[in-house]
Amino acid sequence: MLVDTHAHIHFDDFAADLVEVFGNARTSQVGAIITVGTTPQDSLKALEFVLNPEIVGLANGIKLYATAGIHPHEASLGSDGLKEIKQLASSDKYSGALVAIGECGLDYYRNNSPKTQQLEALEFQLQLAQELDLPLVFHVRDAWEDFFAIIKNYPKVRGVIHSFTGTTKEVEQAMGYELYFGLNGIMSFTKDQAQLEAAKIIPTGRLLLETDCPYLSPAPIRGKRNEPSFIKYTGEFLAELRGEQYPELISSTGTNAKALFKLK
Repeated sequence: MLVDTHAHIHFDDFAADLVEVFGNARTSQVGAIITVGTTPQDSLKALEFVLNPEIVGLANGIKLYATAGIHPHEASLGSDGLKEIKQLASSDKYSGALVAIGECGLDYYRNNSPKTQQLEALEFQLQLAQELDLPLVFHVRDAWEDFFAIIKNYPKVRGVIHSFTGTTKEVEQAMGYELYFGLNGIMSFTKDQAQLEAAKIIPTGRLLLETDCPYLSPAPIRGKRNEPSFIKYTGEFLAELRGEQYPELISSTGTNAKALFKLK
């Protein structure tokens, strides 16, 4: 079973053709989708989406889960936004649907929010995840030094570095924690050999697959809206890159997703 561990299937991009999107996902052997929140409002939308009986009916056997968090681009929402995330994540209403805190982290490439607020938001969500015994979904871009400097204060941290595009150095650093590596369509079209070398050395037990849909469509369908069914292309590419069999990669990444997010 394939698990799309990072999607945004609750976005309006999919509202008009969810039946087809879910049908395609079933055909591609996708058995579960985690849709990821990026702001309080978006996280609420994600949680309500996966609990909506009509949506569950359309999914028709595909299990749906959600996360709640504040993306580093949105860290300028400040303490009020973080309090809203805590309220959402702590609500009994969403206890069966919520499987992680995030998407949170640091992005020094775009710096859409000041670094100080990004750091504060990350610390808050790290603490919240520990309080609630939940994993985290991390977004890290051009900020590895600060990221590892912060998480060393949380040795029991567990989670996934989403859309991982680091090098072998970052893989080795992350292996000191219970961190997984979420790989998506970027791997199928990157020209950065260092990223591909890193993808090769990720231990089988720490690898996760994701789409980040509607973004980052993999080769050979770049330019189209990404969707959960396209995760198979990333899986096939990685199996060849790593010298593994595709069915085994599906099995191991699915097992890893169930273990990290405690999927039922």
